[in-house]
Amino acid sequence: MNLLARRENDFPSELERAFPGAESLLRDVFGFGAGHRRRCAAYDLTVGEKEVTLQLACPGHKPGDLDVELTGSILTVKTCCRCETKHHGAEHHYTFSERPCMDFEETFHLPVEVTGEGAKAFYEHGVLEVTLPRELKAEPPARKIQVCCGN
Repeated sequence: MNLLARRENDFPSELERAFPGAESLLRDVFGFGAGHRRRCAAYDLTVGEKEVTLQLACPGHKPGDLDVELTGSILTVKTCCRCETKHHGAEHHYTFSERPCMDFEETFHLPVEVTGEGAKAFYEHGVLEVTLPRELKAEPPARKIQVCCGN
């Protein structure tokens, strides 16, 4: 069994695979290539006997900015960033800014069945931790099957 979560939206690498040379075209025309990905949050996923835990890096947000949704075994995390820009008056202007203020959405296809009953989410020091109890299905008892003669 593959115990890795699958992330959606792997578009840039799929584009390059389908159209070789697309990366250089995008770089020449738009200034970025297929290697230039949308903002993807780093994450750790652990699968235990009783629960699945996702730790997702999303620094700079507040707990109210985060929306976590579970549908079956698909976990979706959305952030709505509310930028607070400081105005320093007419004599100061930004010439460069590397601190993007953007929303993002990450969707994870979990490798095991989970239940939303008893799910927990905590946000601390820029890391969202979501713990989901595994849906443990009881195996049916073994059943004896009688072997009959071929007549």
